[in-house]
Amino acid sequence: MSLKKQLLTSKSTLSRMAIIGSIAFLAACAEAPLNEPTELADIQEKFELDKEWREVIGDSDNEQFNSLKPAIWEDKIITADPTGLVTAFDKNTGDVIWEKNLELPLSGGVTADAGVIALGTKDAEVIVLDVNDGSEQWKVEVTSEVLAPAAIDQDKLVVRTADGQIFGLNLQSGKQEWFYDRVLPKLTLRGTSAPLAAGGIAVSGFANGKIASFNIQNGDLLWEQRLSTPRGSSDISRIVDVDANPVIYGSNLYAAGYDGYAIALDLQNGRFLWRHSTSVLRDPLVDTNNVYLVNTDGEVEALDRLSGELNWKSEALKYRSLTAAADNGDTIIVGDFEGYLHWLDKSSGDIVAREHLDSYGVSGAPIVTEQMIYAMSRYGYLYAFKNPKFQPQEIDTEAYSEGE
Repeated sequence: MSLKKQLLTSKSTLSRMAIIGSIAFLAACAEAPLNEPTELADIQEKFELDKEWREVIGDSDNEQFNSLKPAIWEDKIITADPTGLVTAFDKNTGDVIWEKNLELPLSGGVTADAGVIALGTKDAEVIVLDVNDGSEQWKVEVTSEVLAPAAIDQDKLVVRTADGQIFGLNLQSGKQEWFYDRVLPKLTLRGTSAPLAAGGIAVSGFANGKIASFNIQNGDLLWEQRLSTPRGSSDISRIVDVDANPVIYGSNLYAAGYDGYAIALDLQNGRFLWRHSTSVLRDPLVDTNNVYLVNTDGEVEALDRLSGELNWKSEALKYRSLTAAADNGDTIIVGDFEGYLHWLDKSSGDIVAREHLDSYGVSGAPIVTEQMIYAMSRYGYLYAFKNPKFQPQEIDTEAYSEGE
């Protein structure tokens, strides 16, 4: 057992402080990209960040935290580690509210909604906990490991498994109410698209390059569209996985696939609105004007949301193993393999700020709230910063007279 794992057997607040000090010296740089990463150029930073707190959230010896992105529910930010430790922190102070060691190999999560937390395991199980105290509500078996967060809408929990199936489970009991089976290609990328659920519709991408929509109550297939078409004669050249999570914005659905296209569809009928040739594994980000993509080369692309036309492309972070982008006002944030967060101007793609977390690399897109920005390293650190874009409203006391 490693020193890090031995230390993590103690779960008290004091032991967390000891862990931070004990593993600070460990060499844990992320594996370098295949292509030579672009060197970071000097920038003129338009703002700086203030770190509020840092916590160790669990144990890992590789990039497993990439599939265990934290989730926010009310006053809590909930984290999970691959060994089964689930913790609810106060999202403002970093204080531990509760923690529970499931002692299970977690591989998919965290989903927090409707007062519950949903997690998936490598052992083909789905576990639901009470968000207030971490108590187990139910646990059920599915057909294979769960590699992505589940989705919650109405009274259903929608789970995607690594073998291509989607399950509609009763949120209160875990009872299976429907499932959809999809045959997988011979060779796929490790990872799955997380299902998306909203307005009575569930959407998911598949390893065959298609995306489909379902009635969340009964699992009926509403429509199916292809994002990527297999090409070439070898199994490797024919990989067309849809691992990026789809996004609903207004009445449209936005999605992207590996070695294929980014697309916009009408959510109701699956009709194509536009498509853009690219190769994407990270989740798209959508705002009023643009769809922001991080392609497999680490280039950041901004497409016009309505037409799909390319507004700009940044190669400043090429081959730096970027995370998906997060929205931060008039900027977007991406993380890289050396532990840097980069802020890109939405209108131009220029890098306007940078913050270094640690040498472990950034795991997953940052989480942005009005007041805070949360980012996680690949070896289990959770960082919280004040959001530099947050401007608290000032009350004009002179506008009020005494007694009014």
